[in-house]
Amino acid sequence: MPKQPNSLLEAKLPRARLRFPGGRRFQDVRAGASLLSAVFWAFGLVVMCLPFMRARSRADTVGDDPKRKLSELDIPFAEDVANFDADTKLNLAAALKEASSKWFGEDSEHLAQSGLIQLERLAPGKFAYTRYCAGCHAGNGDGGGSAATHLEPRPRNFRKGVFKFTSTASGKPPLRRDLFQVITRGLSGSSMPNFRLLNEERRHDIVEYVRYLAVRGSFEQMMLDAAWDEQAIPKAEELASIVTKRWSEANAAPVFPSMSEPPKTPETIARGKELFLSATGANCVSCHGPGGRGDGPSATEFKDDWGYPIRPRDLTVGVFRAGSESADLYRSIDTGVKGTPMPSYGSSIEAKDIWCLVHFVQSLKSN
Repeated sequence: MPKQPNSLLEAKLPRARLRFPGGRRFQDVRAGASLLSAVFWAFGLVVMCLPFMRARSRADTVGDDPKRKLSELDIPFAEDVANFDADTKLNLAAALKEASSKWFGEDSEHLAQSGLIQLERLAPGKFAYTRYCAGCHAGNGDGGGSAATHLEPRPRNFRKGVFKFTSTASGKPPLRRDLFQVITRGLSGSSMPNFRLLNEERRHDIVEYVRYLAVRGSFEQMMLDAAWDEQAIPKAEELASIVTKRWSEANAAPVFPSMSEPPKTPETIARGKELFLSATGANCVSCHGPGGRGDGPSATEFKDDWGYPIRPRDLTVGVFRAGSESADLYRSIDTGVKGTPMPSYGSSIEAKDIWCLVHFVQSLKSN
């Protein structure tokens, strides 16, 4: 019985065949094109994944990115400690190792009693972090992973304990759900991908390990900063108490709008524009420019808390790393963006006017 065509297109168009001298026949040129395409895709994936695979094999090293161009504020921690010991002839490195292990080590009694970290998640969190995150953020969380050289903006340095996109007030640490949201949704307009397809429990494990890196890292950084200031090895117990209090859940209350979002109208957009352009209002124009394109008169002058140049967001693109929903934009205006020159307006602008700014910013995309 003759073979029936699989589709109408196949019935009408005969397969392309090539004949070469000697009678050899090559069927279905499209199969060859598909194979070639697959080879190119495989090569591209290998090139993209190689830095991450290299990082997995050496994720516990300090400073995985040997080529990174450092700012004056982003000195690798181990190098800064070595500089201090060389200048003062003290042994801060040994004191740090002992204090960090005692107060915030994975087996620390103080850490277990503090309730800062869900200890049962540390082991699976470290495994998942090493697999999915260390290629960019490095095994020690300092943002110097093997792939970091090729990324702009640079991966976050968790050891500083500062996270840009949170629902907490300025100067407060992030909630677990803030970190979970960033891991799940990614950060639009950056190299931070979303991990929606990763098992939810693994994402929670990663959140806990990132918190651990931030808590321990901020303690070690505080000891180093105090040592430079005092030119002596500081008392670890006092600093451990400060870090513990800062990262406690009681110190990280979320910020909620004091009123619901009003309907978006020409009047609310006009009011938002007035605040945006006014030097006595929000004065957004000085950074974001009159059209919201990130080209204000002071746009080229800024650096983030890590010492790297940073430009104001081009609001007309409609891509916002913290999210594009109205509530996301409200929080960014209310609490500011931590670690950047974007200030908090929660204490200087009323909630109804913040909503007007949200409506105006949203209107810029269509214009």
